Amino acid sequence: MTFATARPSELPYVQELMAREEVVGIALCGSHRQGSDDSFSDLDLWIFVKDTVPLSESYVLGQMLPDTARQEMLFEGRDDTLTPHLVINLLTEVGVVNIKALHTGVLGRFAEEARPGLDPQFLEDLENYATMRILHDPHAILSRHRTDLQERFVATAGAWLVPALTARYASLYWRSVYQGFLREENACWHHLMGEMVQLLAQLEAACDGRLPAPAKWLLSERTGARVPLMRALSSVQAEVRTVSCTEKRAILRIYHSLARVESAVLAPAALPHGTWWRKVFTERLPHLTVLPDHHELRPLVQIAAALFKDLV
Repeated sequence: MTFATARPSELPYVQELMAREEVVGIALCGSHRQGSDDSFSDLDLWIFVKDTVPLSESYVLGQMLPDTARQEMLFEGRDDTLTPHLVINLLTEVGVVNIKALHTGVLGRFAEEARPGLDPQFLEDLENYATMRILHDPHAILSRHRTDLQERFVATAGAWLVPALTARYASLYWRSVYQGFLREENACWHHLMGEMVQLLAQLEAACDGRLPAPAKWLLSERTGARVPLMRALSSVQAEVRTVSCTEKRAILRIYHSLARVESAVLAPAALPHGTWWRKVFTERLPHLTVLPDHHELRPLVQIAAALFKDLV
């Protein structure tokens, strides 16, 4: 038996919680629902209760859970959402059960008020709500909101998420060229390149009609992303870590490798303006070489033109 395929009654505390009148929904979230779990993974149960129920440890432990429930007195500090909720970690024979209790109104307001965007918390909440495995839903509240979110945001991810991620990627691309290739600021360049690799991983999911995985799983092969792409991104990351900004020819080769990953993910012919960000090498840099302070860029511009002529 695995938690992802187990019957609700086989999961710790679910049967007891299902019997509670104030519990209107239970869902399996986290890595067990995503299929990325391992022996270190908590069992993440989201418990939706009536809005009148007090979200307090004393109530959940004293009223909703059996007397045998043993709390792990540990605050992980990992859930930074502003949504009102209560998290309790419970030690069991099968591992740590992470119970997140929240009012049903929180889900309702999210479904009603959610607007598409790149806010990380919005994307993580959306991914949880839209893909949660529902274990208990006597009034079909969870399934109704999940279906609504899937239709509005998951099925249309290519329409709203791909353009937003692409625009951010293009902006960071230009900044990375200026900060790394031109200004030779190693720390800035390494940071920006890391951000770009993450955006490409998110774009791979969005282009495939999926919501991006949470940050900690984004570059993991377990999350279902194409293995060749993950290998290509890992290869780019490895190159970035070993190259200094003074090695300009090496940097150009890295951007060329990155361009091949972009083309595999984005289908440039389908983009409204193509891969316009690459023009920083084929148009902006040639313009800069006419300035007296930047004549030394001319040999590099010729190399860039040769590298990108078949990719622009």
